[in-house]
Amino acid sequence: MSFFPLFYLLFSHTGYKYMSLALNKTGRSIVYSCEWPLYMWPFRKPNYTEIREYCNHWRNSGDVYDSWQSVKSILDWTSSNQKTIVSVAGPGGWNDPDMLVIGNFGLSWDQQITQMALWAIMAAPLLMSNDLRHISPQAKALLQNKDVIAINQDSLGKQGYLLRKEDNIEVWERPLSNLAWAVAMVNLQEIGGPRSYTINIASLGQGVACNPACHITKLLPVKKKLGCYEWTSRLKTRINPTGTVLLQLVSQTT
Repeated sequence: MSFFPLFYLLFSHTGYKYMSLALNKTGRSIVYSCEWPLYMWPFRKPNYTEIREYCNHWRNSGDVYDSWQSVKSILDWTSSNQKTIVSVAGPGGWNDPDMLVIGNFGLSWDQQITQMALWAIMAAPLLMSNDLRHISPQAKALLQNKDVIAINQDSLGKQGYLLRKEDNIEVWERPLSNLAWAVAMVNLQEIGGPRSYTINIASLGQGVACNPACHITKLLPVKKKLGCYEWTSRLKTRINPTGTVLLQLVSQTT
């Protein structure tokens, strides 16, 4: 191990703590972003309980780039480590998968939808990295989508997680306030056309989201009320390559 990694491993956490204390002494409302765990992971598992005592959000993985492979790699890292990082997230401290690159040139429209939807599921800070002077009206509308932002900012404050992966389809879900749930179905296949996918309603929301029934609204790609679904029913949808269908499930009892 070279001198610099050893030095960072031993002393970097102290610097983040001192910086946090100094910021708090200003008496101002400041959001403190850290890269503390990003540099700890190569050497040992970070202490996230300690990290959230000092930081408001923290980077876990490498920088995002304006490419699908970059966005996908962040999603892969998050799902692979979700048992460690999901439970620590909540009001005052959040996992940060890096910025939204929506409105640039490296992502297709479906891939931009995927990033927006999954960043909402992950309760990620919605920070943009783009040129607002040249952003398209379509990308602007996606970034300002009130329904998706409401999921991201939901008051329950719980981060979502990967529920299952099968045949290049990922299903992510996130518990929301008022017994609601958000569900994102991602088609990871990069070739071909839209794929049909059918899911048992009873498998969503830890089995309680639609028990006995729920109202389902598709929020992305295009908002559409899908109606009332009973716990024993199935939902069929079509998902574009590298695209996502984002749903909101609201219990019929609320």
